[in-house]
Amino acid sequence: MEKIKIVLPDTGPLITLAHANALELLLAFDADQVQLVVTDMVEFEATRLRSTHEDAQRIASFIEKNAGRIVIEKTNFGQSAISAARQHERYAESQQIRDYFAANGWPPPPAVPPNTGELSINSYVAGLIGQPPGPPCLVIAEDDFFLRSTPGALPGNAHIISTAALLAKLEELNPKLKARDVLDAAKHYKGRDPNRTEVDQPAQKIKGGSDWGSTVNATNLTAKLTKKADPKSKDPSREP
Repeated sequence: MEKIKIVLPDTGPLITLAHANALELLLAFDADQVQLVVTDMVEFEATRLRSTHEDAQRIASFIEKNAGRIVIEKTNFGQSAISAARQHERYAESQQIRDYFAANGWPPPPAVPPNTGELSINSYVAGLIGQPPGPPCLVIAEDDFFLRSTPGALPGNAHIISTAALLAKLEELNPKLKARDVLDAAKHYKGRDPNRTEVDQPAQKIKGGSDWGSTVNATNLTAKLTKKADPKSKDPSREP
């Protein structure tokens, strides 16, 4: 079995684990065998509201604290989309800029289209192929963009797993961790019910398979067990 990179293709898994105060579970993988990769666009989307959203601040702090283990991968798509997003935000926040655009007869900067995170990571994974089928990648996702893709629609090196399936596997390795508790805690925190679909789709073209369970250090799971979200915790963005 070849070494597997762990890639987060959309903000869903990060948001779910942040809501459940369980981001540390992503560190249950053996650091000597895996590399956690977050694309620039996903990081941008997940942390851009850190000043007003507690979950975004949790994600930003988690990424900063574990900078040695988490790699932010720059992509051409992501850099372009982030630049467009920031330009659109500056336009929306500044009357002076809007007046300047109007005075010159310029149209407003376009908003960033949906699914930019998914598109950026799909481009990244495809770029890993290099010499077919490329290094194996464990893609943790919640968006249907990945979970409902047919096996032949993604690069043969991509092993797709949903957040729910990941948590179920961690529970199998350590029964003290209850997958349902994590998902329920995430929903309880802000009312957003995580995608509970269990998908574990092995890479189609990795010789010897793309088993990822052996990369989990079960002895470290106990220290990374989730704590249910505090029911008294408030999202700053919802305060009057």
